[in-house]
Amino acid sequence: MQHLAAAVGRWDPAVLAAADDDTLTALLGTAELRAEAVAALVATLSNQQGPWTGPPGVVRVEVELPAGGRESWSVRFGPTGVSLVDADPQVCLRLPLAPAVRLVTGQADGALLYLSGLLDVVGDEDLLLAIGTRVTTASGRPLIDAAALDPVAVSSAIEGARTEHLAAVMAGGFRELVLTEVFRRVPEFVIAEKAERVRVGVGFEIGGRPDGDVDRYVVRITDGACTVLPDAGVDEPVDATLVLEGHEFLRLVLGHLNPVRGVVSGQLQVRGQVLKALGFNSVMRIPGSQGA
Repeated sequence: MQHLAAAVGRWDPAVLAAADDDTLTALLGTAELRAEAVAALVATLSNQQGPWTGPPGVVRVEVELPAGGRESWSVRFGPTGVSLVDADPQVCLRLPLAPAVRLVTGQADGALLYLSGLLDVVGDEDLLLAIGTRVTTASGRPLIDAAALDPVAVSSAIEGARTEHLAAVMAGGFRELVLTEVFRRVPEFVIAEKAERVRVGVGFEIGGRPDGDVDRYVVRITDGACTVLPDAGVDEPVDATLVLEGHEFLRLVLGHLNPVRGVVSGQLQVRGQVLKALGFNSVMRIPGSQGA
């Protein structure tokens, strides 16, 4: 136990990986241990990062304690490095103790925690993204890693997330990152043997942006080959266009929204050839669906 407690202070990811959440919670059950761990983390970050070349800002981390209540720490990222400060933050992260440890040691990804609802973000999400993609954890990966947004991982993350939470995520600063990574991987969803004779173009008109506009993507399958066109114009020729909100898009492409039920319920609107749109879905291996 003493060896593991010391490892927490040094943020040794190999040792932490062997500890379950209950063990981590018990080890960090006192304010003294938490203070030691946070101080060690900030010192490590300062040594790793050196002079901070990213955008300056103050990030507050509020940790929910198992026995109730919260503790918080504010960290400044600036030209002189990374340091604990007593200052008002531009953005605040709120999450339980064990996921917080998993995040800062590189065992969990910030974007996936946010999508799942375990992490709540209040304030400047763009600043958080700019800092989180630059800060390297003890395991060598960034706090927010685009490579972690694998469709299977995202599908698992959003499975139990509330609709209101997903809608908020997809209306904020993380929207572009999530859409970019999901669409980048869409060609991997195609079932080659089913799509080898298929020729179809489907547009996605995704609402929920904070400016009231929509994001447009076009996905084409031509004899089994799949291409994705981001920032598609309204005059881009397609067989059908799916019109839906950002959180509904995630549920659809990741297997948590049946397309037929979506059309019937009004969550999903189709302009153009409905059968083409449904046929497109039939040649895709949806990550969250049964047997995927």
